[in-house]
Amino acid sequence: MRKPALLLALGLACLAPALHAAVFGAKPKVKVEIEGVSRKLAQNIHSSLSLEQAEKDELDEPHIRRLHAAAPGEIEEALQPFGYYRPRVRSELRQEKDQWIARYEVDAGPPVKIASVDLKIAGAGADDPRFREVAAAFPLRQGEVLYHPDWEKGKKAFEDLAAEEGYLDAAFQENEVRVSLERYQADVVLHYNTGPRYRFGEVRFHQDVLNPDLLKGYVKFKRGDPLDVNRVLELQSALSDSPYWGRVEVVTRQDEAQGLEVPVDVNLAPSKPMRFSGGLGYGTDTGPRARGVWELRRLNSRGHRAEVDLTASAIEQGFKTSYFIPGAYPRTDVLSLNAAYDRQDTNSSRSDSGLLGTTLTQSRHGWREAYSLNFQREKFTVGLDKGTSNLLVPGASLERVKADDRIDTTNGYRARLSLQGASPLSDTSFVQGEIDAKVIRTLGDRNRLIARTQVGYTDTNDFRALPPRFRFFAGGDQSVRGFSYQSLGRKDEAGNTIGGEALVVGSLEYERRFFAKWGAAVFYDTGNASQSFSGLGTLARGAGFGVRWRSPIGPIRADVAWALSEPGHPIRFHLNIGPDL
Repeated sequence: MRKPALLLALGLACLAPALHAAVFGAKPKVKVEIEGVSRKLAQNIHSSLSLEQAEKDELDEPHIRRLHAAAPGEIEEALQPFGYYRPRVRSELRQEKDQWIARYEVDAGPPVKIASVDLKIAGAGADDPRFREVAAAFPLRQGEVLYHPDWEKGKKAFEDLAAEEGYLDAAFQENEVRVSLERYQADVVLHYNTGPRYRFGEVRFHQDVLNPDLLKGYVKFKRGDPLDVNRVLELQSALSDSPYWGRVEVVTRQDEAQGLEVPVDVNLAPSKPMRFSGGLGYGTDTGPRARGVWELRRLNSRGHRAEVDLTASAIEQGFKTSYFIPGAYPRTDVLSLNAAYDRQDTNSSRSDSGLLGTTLTQSRHGWREAYSLNFQREKFTVGLDKGTSNLLVPGASLERVKADDRIDTTNGYRARLSLQGASPLSDTSFVQGEIDAKVIRTLGDRNRLIARTQVGYTDTNDFRALPPRFRFFAGGDQSVRGFSYQSLGRKDEAGNTIGGEALVVGSLEYERRFFAKWGAAVFYDTGNASQSFSGLGTLARGAGFGVRWRSPIGPIRADVAWALSEPGHPIRFHLNIGPDL
């Protein structure tokens, strides 16, 4: 009896793995090893192998062996886009416990080289300089290794340019790469017929809320101009950016072309006439801050609109109401009538001010111009200086912002030049100019350099009668870190900071991103405000390091800074949230 029982126990032990697989659905695991080729080629092989792409639940021993047998052919196909048509593959499949190991030793062999390139352009685009540029830059050249991604890239360049410049009938007449395994060479043939170049026809707006003459100001091309997809996209972007529309669709109607003129249909759905928006933030300079905006988007068919903007923080509270009248180019040309009230209470000053004025903004050659005339009445205290000023202030500014992303910029800049002054009708006369600039450049994939500068000067015979908003101060999150907000400037008889006529601030920062959203930075800031540039003397200096986190509303910057020019190098913490530019 013992011997049959022992045999039964041994049989059950041998059947246990199979019973476990049948009951619990265990499947063999497969590991694929590729050797003998570069990492780039190995990655393409891995992505092409059916053995790697198969559903794990479908894998059993017969299926694994079938896919392993098909692998050498799949490897050959995976190498062809890179010009390798004679690879040698040694394959091996073995089982170790519950894992199958498929190993492929690949010798890619010599790459195929290009024997000839037959590239021709026909049609109206044959004389177009931009098509000649694309042809000259075609990435496949005689004597070089055949690389299929470059072939696709070269074809796409022709197609993109044709779509961009209005060659709507463009097509390839011949389009192939002929690989001769006997000669082990490739011949590239690409014949492209651009057909005629179409032109803009009538622009037809479909809406019933605004005067059509106003909408014509958004169109930056004329009937008969060469059809250009970038101008079509620019029109759509301009209309989408305006507050009037909830949905914008711009369509070129080639099916309704009159000869070579293509009409453009602009379908517009109005946005809601009122909109409320708001946000919260925090900065070391301002403390907690909040903002709320009430927009009245369409007051009449001429596109007039209005806005009420409320702001509040630990150091400032105020509101501004504006009435906007669009000009001939409504995206950029706007006349605004403004009324505002503002109260500020900082470590260096206190003020209550009211404003009535008007501002005309327009765009020219990529620069945003603004011309203003404001009457400002302000009651203020700055150190020992107290007063009430009534100022009629004309001003002008030029500003340009160019960035790949305004919220989280990798490459871009902001430049602003402003000039303002008080007329002889005011309590105090002055002329003030300022330059403010910031540049961001990315080096490699994860490194950014950020440089900024601010230079300003005020010409006046009675500086102490100027309210604080027309004095220059330095120090704070956006100035010289390591120093508190507006703590740098001239001192009065009691040692209070009262600002200055001259301002110089500079900063250089290096940022390294370690993860997708996290990074660190080191920085050096310098600057001061004084009576004159020669009186600035030794500039205040701050340096430190910080942590960066990419949030949906812009980078969050937490910095620790040392005031290097102060005895003992005191430490100050800075926290700032908001877009780079």
